[in-house]
Amino acid sequence: MTTKTLRLPDNLAAAVRDIGTREHIEESTAMRKLLSMGYEIYVAEQYRAGRISLRDAARRMGTSLSEALDALQRLGISGNVTADDTLQSLKSLDASRTR
Repeated sequence: MTTKTLRLPDNLAAAVRDIGTREHIEESTAMRKLLSMGYEIYVAEQYRAGRISLRDAARRMGTSLSEALDALQRLGISGNVTADDTLQSLKSLDASRTR
């Protein structure tokens, strides 16, 4: 684990203390939790905008594809794969099997 020094505005420091108190965890644990949640939202927004693939989102989140889809759905983001994309993938799979 890497150690970082961070300056927080008073409102974020208060939020960290609040989470620590409510969840009975140390402030450092609360900060890691918030950073993780924020990164997940960032990755989800990148996926929503079409800047990264589902596979890349899952890799960045450190989860499987299905877990990444679940996380995206919890954040209100549906898959950005169209029916045509799915059909094209199936055709590619079929073509690779017949070779």
